[in-house]
Amino acid sequence: MMPLYFRFPVSVFLFFLCAGVLFSLSSQRCHAQVGLAEQGAVMGIQNNLAGNTPVPAAPPQVQPMPPMPMMPIMPGGMMGQPQPAAPKPKTKKDLLKDKSDELFGNGGWWGPGGYFSPIKLPLYVLLFLIWVGCASWINADQERQQKENREVFNLVYLLLYGVLCTAIFFIPIFWAAFSLTVLICFVPALTYVVIRNQSLPPGDQVLTREHLWFLFAVAMGKFGIKIQHGQRLTYTAGPPVELEPVAKGVDPQTLQARLILARNDPGYNLLRDNIFDAVQSRATALRFDFSPEETKIWHQVDGVWLELLPVPRKLGRSKEKDIYEEMQEAVKKLVGGNPEDRRSKQGGKFKALIGNPKKKSKLKKFDAEYMSQGTPTGEAAILQLHAQTVPFKTLDEIGVRTEMQPKILAQINQHEDESIYGHKGFVIISSPPTHGLRSTVSVLSRSCDRFTRDVANIEDVNGASEPIENVIRGMYDTGKGETPVKPLADLLFRGIAVLFVRDMSAPETVKTCCEALLHDDRLFLTMARAKDGVEALRRFLAVDFPSQQIVPYINSVICQRLIRVLCSECKEAYEPDPKTLQQLRLNPNQVQQLFRKRTPLPPHEEAKRGICHKCHGVGYFGRTALFELLTVSDATKALLLSNATPEVIRQQFNKEGQQTFLHEGIRLLLKGETALDELSRVLKM
Repeated sequence: MMPLYFRFPVSVFLFFLCAGVLFSLSSQRCHAQVGLAEQGAVMGIQNNLAGNTPVPAAPPQVQPMPPMPMMPIMPGGMMGQPQPAAPKPKTKKDLLKDKSDELFGNGGWWGPGGYFSPIKLPLYVLLFLIWVGCASWINADQERQQKENREVFNLVYLLLYGVLCTAIFFIPIFWAAFSLTVLICFVPALTYVVIRNQSLPPGDQVLTREHLWFLFAVAMGKFGIKIQHGQRLTYTAGPPVELEPVAKGVDPQTLQARLILARNDPGYNLLRDNIFDAVQSRATALRFDFSPEETKIWHQVDGVWLELLPVPRKLGRSKEKDIYEEMQEAVKKLVGGNPEDRRSKQGGKFKALIGNPKKKSKLKKFDAEYMSQGTPTGEAAILQLHAQTVPFKTLDEIGVRTEMQPKILAQINQHEDESIYGHKGFVIISSPPTHGLRSTVSVLSRSCDRFTRDVANIEDVNGASEPIENVIRGMYDTGKGETPVKPLADLLFRGIAVLFVRDMSAPETVKTCCEALLHDDRLFLTMARAKDGVEALRRFLAVDFPSQQIVPYINSVICQRLIRVLCSECKEAYEPDPKTLQQLRLNPNQVQQLFRKRTPLPPHEEAKRGICHKCHGVGYFGRTALFELLTVSDATKALLLSNATPEVIRQQFNKEGQQTFLHEGIRLLLKGETALDELSRVLKM
């Protein structure tokens, strides 16, 4: 169906066409009247030249006058003047010109008699239909690539054609105007093609030499003429997404074979389409629920699952399986699974590159993790996308309050007053799964004083983070059975002061760190997946190593949770309930209003109001972090050594007046950045 943007110019053109026909009809009548007047004037002049007076229909009643003698007509004409020469016979060239003028008119838009030319008008209509086809293809191509500014481009494309073509009607020379119309039709379209080809892989580029030769060969093949041509690779068509399998301990030849099998599967391009759509929607995970009737799809946006419209069953290229079943088989081939097995638990990893590989600065890289499991109704699958590049650089960008930043920096940086700023021991950084722990560790690595002290980052080569300036990288490969102990020992021997050891689950790693703390001032930062600081402490001490040797060196725990931010375009203020404020330990007299997501209206009113263009009706857009900084005092260390319960340890932190997630959340609530419902959801995790 023709898009709305390009149904409009059809009606405009028909309007101008009807106006032109009416104008030509009136022009014809005017030409006819002028022609009769001119014919009568010519006949009168000829009679005067011949000496004949035309007889009036009703002679006037006047007195007769004596006849005047007629002057003789000389051979050369009246009063001796020469008569006009006889017309010369027309040559073949003149006859062809008269025939051309009869068909095409005298060079302008109009034909004989003031009507549109029967040749010029079809040419212009044909050119207009070609422009409509180009405009429709450009609009569909932008929608397929999900261009954010496609509405603006379509409007400019329409106005450019409409205004210039209207002005061209006033050019008197048809062929000059028609040539300009051809340029207006094709130059913007070709400009769009050149720009789009720069950001797409070769298999999706159009009007290139290979593409034109391919189209020519296909066209000739319909007439039985076989022409050798380069095959258009189907796995490069569509969105700019490239997939690459990865696996620990698997040789490159096997990985390449998996990639070839997946590319040849009919569901491979649908997998690429779904990954591209998820990234454009800011989703960090996809969930599929396959059943015989339909496929349900969810996107995890800002940590919350949003259900999309279900896709009814539709046969794919194989004519036997559903298109999403084919996609499921393609991803299983990519990760080395069994495509025929839809009951067992399967999984694997691969990399996804989105964008033009030639423009590395704009290329988005993701580590994808796939897992599937059979269900009573069919099969379910989850595909998680982890960005390889952290988009945040500073503590402000990840949501750390200005007042809290010096306290956090004091835990990782050295200061002259060692009684206040410790620089020896363990600092644990934790968060629940999918709550931005990797981003926080990267920002803290950048925030430490890496230009005055030696800082090192020890991590696995599989899933390693991006390099940071002045941060030494110590790598190990778990696929080969390696542990952090070897690079850790090498860096300690070199005298590195600050070490980010991301994985301390092995007893040998913890033992190496504790032995180093006995002799030197070293600061070790590590990661833990936990919902709060107390759970992070317990997980860190769960390693098979004596707690008496670890607890004395624990300095603090930095824990975070991500919370959704209200959409700035559609959030609404309301007067909170006094009882709710009292439960939050807030004074009702000091809090006049809070904010929440937009309240739904009745269907007819909601349709009139329209959906929010920014959050698309979700009510939230983006996330920020709540931070919990817990310094481990001597009293808390004593409780840890005595195996106290988590509740007792939390009470000790509250007794010491340390800030928790609740305090940070209330600050965001009062600033209008989040809603009470969202805060309750995050704190109940």
